[in-house]
Amino acid sequence: MTTMNWTHGFSPALLEVILKIGEVQDFGDRDCMIQFGDCDTHLFHILSGEVSVDTDPVPTTLKTGDLLGEMAFLDNRPRTATASAVGPVKARRIERQELFRALCEQPRDIAVILEALTALQQSRLEVGEKGREMEPRAFVEELAASALSHRALRHPYLSDLASGNLPDMSWALTDFARHYHGYSSHFPRYLTALISRLEKTEHRGALLENLTEESGQYDDEHLALLTEIGIEAEWVVGVPHPLLFQRFREALGMNKGSAGDEHIEVVCWRDMFLNALSCGSPAEAVGALGLGTENIVRQIYVPFVRAIESAGDISARDAVFFPLHAAVDDHHQAALASIAIDLAVTPEGRFDLARGMHKALSLRADFWSWLHERALNPEAYADD
Repeated sequence: MTTMNWTHGFSPALLEVILKIGEVQDFGDRDCMIQFGDCDTHLFHILSGEVSVDTDPVPTTLKTGDLLGEMAFLDNRPRTATASAVGPVKARRIERQELFRALCEQPRDIAVILEALTALQQSRLEVGEKGREMEPRAFVEELAASALSHRALRHPYLSDLASGNLPDMSWALTDFARHYHGYSSHFPRYLTALISRLEKTEHRGALLENLTEESGQYDDEHLALLTEIGIEAEWVVGVPHPLLFQRFREALGMNKGSAGDEHIEVVCWRDMFLNALSCGSPAEAVGALGLGTENIVRQIYVPFVRAIESAGDISARDAVFFPLHAAVDDHHQAALASIAIDLAVTPEGRFDLARGMHKALSLRADFWSWLHERALNPEAYADD
């Protein structure tokens, strides 16, 4: 995405009006300023700092003087990307209706603004077209790399876990184990939903191998790899992955629990993720489960491994769920990436791959925010 001086050619009177409209807001590092899919239409004029936008196929950085949010402002459509602050950011929020009301007696000025925003929109869309000219493999690789800069992987919840910077680390780990189970235990459902959407036999076959591993069955090559990283075969062979996570929960003193114990936040995350897999296009489903989930597993589980190691009272056998997934999910992602490349041959396929990925990442980031709020104030949520 390119940037441009969107106020170039504005009269001094028009500039004065714009500078008086809206509210100046402050954002902290990684604060979400615009959320993909939201149906708001305001603009942000960046007064200081930098903003990262999850554009397709790679993120874009906007800086002081740039404008954010013109797509939804002009077309009155859902947001096409998520934008987050990089460090402290100060920005003027300009509401669509407020701007039009302020200039209702100056229709020429309204036309000037709309022309400027249209030119800005077009310049950014043209850069997006260049991404769509990439070879399918390069496009998928760029998209997968962009996921690694998403807030879901750089969330303060993860960094606080890794550094032990939470009031009660034992409570935080137990709270995570209690609620994450409601998402992770359904992974075979997610994989089955995706398999049912795929049209090619070879695509379905590749993921059926992944489904077999989810049930605790591994070939000799994978068993050798697991041995190299300190995972004993008897810990995992024949044990479905949801039971491995249950083993971790029990090591923390938790019982199996029931569906009635699930918090509404967990239910919503799971249902919305399943909806992306079941109701979106095949490319959107692959983007969600592949690029937006399996692609990031190794990175997102590292903070939990560090937190567990710091706890010191959980055995390697009981915590095997995390290093196991960091190892075998690389194989899962390779299969999904190959399918994504096949689906990235059309503009529609590329858009849906990106959409599915961003949906999955945004849902996970929201879940981290919810857990982080609880972990920072455990006493307030002790009975929740």
